[in-house]
Amino acid sequence: MPVKHQKSCVITLSDTPAKGRILVVDVGGTHVKLYTAANTPAIEFVSGHAMTPEQFIYNINQYVDPSSFDGVSIGFPSPISGNRILSEPVNLGRGWVDFDLVNAFSCPTRLINDAAMQAVGSYEGGSMLFLGLGTGLGSALIVNQQLQPMEISHLPYLEHDYEYYVSEHYRESVGDDVWRQSVLTIVDYFYEALMPDYIVIGGGNVHQFTELSEHVRRGDNDKAFIGGIRIWGNNL
Repeated sequence: MPVKHQKSCVITLSDTPAKGRILVVDVGGTHVKLYTAANTPAIEFVSGHAMTPEQFIYNINQYVDPSSFDGVSIGFPSPISGNRILSEPVNLGRGWVDFDLVNAFSCPTRLINDAAMQAVGSYEGGSMLFLGLGTGLGSALIVNQQLQPMEISHLPYLEHDYEYYVSEHYRESVGDDVWRQSVLTIVDYFYEALMPDYIVIGGGNVHQFTELSEHVRRGDNDKAFIGGIRIWGNNL
């Protein structure tokens, strides 16, 4: 079976479009965050293995009225290409690949990998590798405004893959100290292999670190909102 790839895209670091009101939806393995405006706390609801696409749409409509926005940006934990989900997410319910998520809303919708959306929001020029530490490991590379979503987390490493040794499951299994050292080792491997100007570590588990290497910057989950706005400067 041929491998389905995510497409790269040129990003433009722009502000909100003229009509301006974008609903940004950041889908994670344990929670979904809805960002309705800048400097406004995100609305959260639980995701997890029980969340199907139908439940996802229902929950969003319980908290906001998507028709009151000019556009919707969705960061989703799966490979994305052509505004479509390519494979079923590991930590959510089933049925996403065959569900027309883009047309589930009454306004224009753009779909992007969740790590890629945070990467776009975190980008400060040059070449940047983004690594999202959450339930698993998300990754994206940006070089001179060119975004390339990646799946390097699933490359073989030791007895499993890279994602296994930075995951929340591994942290709970071996403890914080062993997990932190594993993450830092893998981050250094990626830095040496891909040679970015800097690495941004985001995701829910970045708070586990008090110190990072000089080439590593601390991310913030709320950068997803900025990323969700910035992607409207492009034709994805």
